[in-house]
Amino acid sequence: MNTSNITNYKPKDFAELLGVSVKTLQRWDRDEILK
Repeated sequence: MNTSNITNYKPKDFAELLGVSVKTLQRWDRDEILK
C-alpha cells in the first residue's frame, strides 16, 4: 500500500474511505498492518 497520501486524510475520513471503523484503523496501526 502506498502510504504517502494517507497523511492527507483525517483518521475518520480514511476509515470511511476504507469502509472500516476508526477503531479498526487504530487496531491495524497497533498491529502494524499499515506499515
